[in-house]
Amino acid sequence: MASRRTYGTGSLVERPVGSGRWLFRYVVGVDPISGKLLRQGVTIEAKSEKAAQAKARKLLLEAGADAVTGASVTLNQLLAEWMVFQSSRGRSPTTLNGYQSLVDHHIKNSIGNIKIGKLTPHQLDSLYSKCSRDGLSPRTVRNLHNVISATLNQAVRWGWLDKNPAAQATLPETTPLRVVSPTPEQARELIAACQQKDETLGAFVFLAAVTGCRRGEIAALRWSSFQNGLLNIGHSAFKVKTGDGLKSTKSGRERIVHLDQTVQDWLAYWRARCEAQASEWDVELVPNGFIFSSSPDGSNTVNLDSISREVRQVAKRLGMGSIHLHSLRHFAATELLAAGVSPRDTADMLGHADPSLTLRVYAHASAERQKAAAGVLADIVKSPGQQSIN
Repeated sequence: MASRRTYGTGSLVERPVGSGRWLFRYVVGVDPISGKLLRQGVTIEAKSEKAAQAKARKLLLEAGADAVTGASVTLNQLLAEWMVFQSSRGRSPTTLNGYQSLVDHHIKNSIGNIKIGKLTPHQLDSLYSKCSRDGLSPRTVRNLHNVISATLNQAVRWGWLDKNPAAQATLPETTPLRVVSPTPEQARELIAACQQKDETLGAFVFLAAVTGCRRGEIAALRWSSFQNGLLNIGHSAFKVKTGDGLKSTKSGRERIVHLDQTVQDWLAYWRARCEAQASEWDVELVPNGFIFSSSPDGSNTVNLDSISREVRQVAKRLGMGSIHLHSLRHFAATELLAAGVSPRDTADMLGHADPSLTLRVYAHASAERQKAAAGVLADIVKSPGQQSIN
């Protein structure tokens, strides 16, 4: 019969029952691109389940794995188990990469070797205070805490801990996030300057401004994504240290973005421009290629880091030091709300699952835009008192 399985130690099954031959399968890592668990299997010959378990533990130790569970594991060991678990649940490579970066830079060599059964809120408070003194922003410290707390919560669910020590930790206060959104004039100036520097860069920035899509969503667009005046946003391109590829959108859901006729005409022009460029290189566009590509045939996505870096450089040269590529998403949201588009419709276009998030993030920017508009009207139409004085 099958043994009781502790997460991370593998599965042990006698096949066929009574044969004395046990199939032992255990996790050896995670594919950094697909996020799928990498498993290894081996057949163990043993007269009893207890003897098979002993041989399985020996194999894990020889492979460099750690078969211990419960409060005796260190935080580093628990984090490694938790990362594998998160990958098996379908967390995106970029999310996993962000988790791992926090672990590597702030946990592994500080409190990572402490056994989770000995970890105290005081030790966590000390870590957060040190990170703050070292210049980490309050928001990043909170992200660090979220990773630690989620990991320890999982240990509670697995029965390795009775309670989560992170629940009593003290977090730094954060101020509400205030986005920086370019004005329509700044957006037009930025698009024109990017177009002048590089046609692909200008085209990418233009589509970001008129759709409000995230940069990864734009990079993942294929020609089949554009049909009958609609853009189907279903994937997002990513780039991490171990490679790049496509994943689901941030919300995990597809959405449709309606395009103005001007944008539809521009996309038709851009398709013709891409075909002409492919012809110059004596190649043809691949079927269903990417709208923005680093290859003449459209077979590869653009380099997201290069696009973001070049936009920052152009914005800085224009005196817009606080503007970056993601600012164009803020621009789209702000202008939609200021124009009277409902939070629900704005959220749907941006890919926000909750319209209240859209309001929380962008309401102040919309109010500031409306206040500026009111000032323009006041300058145009003077009050009766002012007219009589003049």
